[in-house]
Amino acid sequence: MQRLIKKILVPVDGSESSKKALEMAIAIAKAANASLTILEVVEEFGPLPGYYERAPEGKDRVKWISEQRFEKIHSPLDESPEIKWDRLVLEGYPADTIVETASKGNYDMIVIGSRGLSAVGRFLVGSVSDRIVHHANCSVMVVR
Repeated sequence: MQRLIKKILVPVDGSESSKKALEMAIAIAKAANASLTILEVVEEFGPLPGYYERAPEGKDRVKWISEQRFEKIHSPLDESPEIKWDRLVLEGYPADTIVETASKGNYDMIVIGSRGLSAVGRFLVGSVSDRIVHHANCSVMVVR
């Protein structure tokens, strides 16, 4: 029996690595006629003080942060109008939230960048992607 990819989860954080992951996920979705869910996980505080800029007065912090991130990476979606996609913004710890979302949503694959925006990431290279690879219930592709 052939396993088909129909639902792909693409966690993004605005980094160049997540943009590459999105581009790869779009190529897979085109080939498999699959849909994409773009997932942005905003940490409650961030790993370091000052990690997130302060949202302008009167703006929802999570929504504002996600808009800043999405603006940096969304252009490949504009260039692929045939791809069905939606966007999900959640607050929580990235690795756990991504794994939980993939499981609850019955995704067939997660496509994630190898490194995120975090300054801590220079010391803990791939810590989020590594955790996802080891705990996800579906296939995971880590894009460099």
